[in-house]
Amino acid sequence: MVKRVFQRPLNIIERILFIDFIKGLTVTLKQAFRRTITTHYPYEKLTPPKRFRGFLGHKVIDGREPQPAFNEWVERMKIEVRPGHSRCVVCLLCKRACPVPQLFEIEPEKLPNGKRVIGVFNMNLMLCTFCGLCVDACPVDCLFNSDIHETASYSRKDAILDLKALEEIGRDWQRRREKEEDKIWSDDEHRQRLWYENDVSIR
Repeated sequence: MVKRVFQRPLNIIERILFIDFIKGLTVTLKQAFRRTITTHYPYEKLTPPKRFRGFLGHKVIDGREPQPAFNEWVERMKIEVRPGHSRCVVCLLCKRACPVPQLFEIEPEKLPNGKRVIGVFNMNLMLCTFCGLCVDACPVDCLFNSDIHETASYSRKDAILDLKALEEIGRDWQRRREKEEDKIWSDDEHRQRLWYENDVSIR
């Protein structure tokens, strides 16, 4: 059974004095004199939180790999460990977890000693929804979302990240933010600059 809900009709006083209009106007006037919480972009830019889902990248081998999981996958997939290069073990779990696996182009390269390295790793971000499922699926903490959010370009080819670009994003991230504490705001002063304490929307 569907219950119909009817709005209460306005009485004669509310019709004459525009009570609903005055109530809405008071809310507008109250907010008009509060400090703005927006930023003057692009002249003022804020650093996104560490957990921000921006451009994807590859972390490189630098001795901070998740142990012993990293060694287990290297042994299982017969990967040649190359310091300073991508941690990718060519397990393809990221591609399998992705709702649009066509955005990945992943191919291993076999070395003369019988081991493998990642040869091709292209990501077409025009197909990406930035859902983070590929990041969650990565067993060696290689694939990650960076804080790069300015993704506009004049060419579609700039939306395709190859292995070199992914590694460069990873090196930059590891240098700047990997050791940073994982929390939304860097400090309370930063938070208060964006969201004033008396704002009822954050309580």
